[in-house]
Amino acid sequence: MDKYDDHAESMLAPALSRRAMLGAVGATVGALAASETRAVPASGAAASDPCSVRIAAVSYSPPFHNHRKDGVNLGPLREMTAKVAKERPDFICYPEICASVAAGFNKGIETAPELEPYVAEVGKIAREFNTAIVAPLLERSAGRVYNSVPIVDRKGKLVLVYHKNYPTILELEAGISPGTEIPVAQCDGVRVGAAVCFDANFEPIAAELERQRARLVFWPSMYWGGQLLQYWALRYGFAVTVAYDVESAVIDMNGRYLVRQGTDTWQVRAGHLPPWAVADVRINRELFHLDGNMKKFPEIRAKYTPDVDIEVMEPEGFFLLSSRRPDLPVEAVAAEFGLETLRDFLARSVRLRNERLPPPRAGAAPPPS
Repeated sequence: MDKYDDHAESMLAPALSRRAMLGAVGATVGALAASETRAVPASGAAASDPCSVRIAAVSYSPPFHNHRKDGVNLGPLREMTAKVAKERPDFICYPEICASVAAGFNKGIETAPELEPYVAEVGKIAREFNTAIVAPLLERSAGRVYNSVPIVDRKGKLVLVYHKNYPTILELEAGISPGTEIPVAQCDGVRVGAAVCFDANFEPIAAELERQRARLVFWPSMYWGGQLLQYWALRYGFAVTVAYDVESAVIDMNGRYLVRQGTDTWQVRAGHLPPWAVADVRINRELFHLDGNMKKFPEIRAKYTPDVDIEVMEPEGFFLLSSRRPDLPVEAVAAEFGLETLRDFLARSVRLRNERLPPPRAGAAPPPS
């Protein structure tokens, strides 16, 4: 048993199952959402809050292996996953192109594998340890190479692949192709999506993740992200998982860091803690504007206290409504009391504004929608 096992062993105490309960919540959310993706049933066992998920963001990239020439080999990734799995996470996320970068970027492009055999090996690890896995790579497809983030559920099934929409200039010059889609899918009861590193500078990605009602966004990276990601979480109402070799983190839907830990954390460098960050995130939650909704707080509390929480962010004019009951999706509470989400409220505001604008001059560009 190594120094990481000592820490993880303490997490093995029996705990109340939440994963099957999340499946019920996720199914309701998926039915209510205008989704273009397929649902994935949840299964398994794990922790104390049935409306939360446990996330592990790992500061680790495996040693170099030529996955293209010698076949996909994820043995070192499996070994690290075995350690992290003692934390009983629902999701494990590794850093940007972790499976491809150990011998340098150009070598990673040269040896980039195709997606299917790679995902098959990730799926074996996911099934063995009963956890969804995000293990980014450089992916070869139809003569192009993408900075790729496949998300594989705990049954080993690929639920989505995100290709970095905004590679850096250095990546583009090296031959990385940009992606054009921003998928969101149901994974083990949670609506998930992804963005990568430099993408954080381009807000339309966050807006599209919000439009598709992502609740959990994985952000593998080669830097911290900092306040950019805190803003994304707060403004767009999803939790963000940061996986970076130096320091990984989990940011809650309110924009606050729940945990930060990685290879550059002092306690990790000293050998006292492992190089991963673990946090439980409440998922049965939605973001609203105070306008038009706050007067309904007394009615909501009168009926649903203590099963529903209202977290007000007064300076921003927002609040988060969350349910502690898996049989009470927050969407159902919102529908019962006629609450309008921030997403819908702002969209309605833009529509009304555009209706009040004077007729456009000949040849003028149309207003934003």
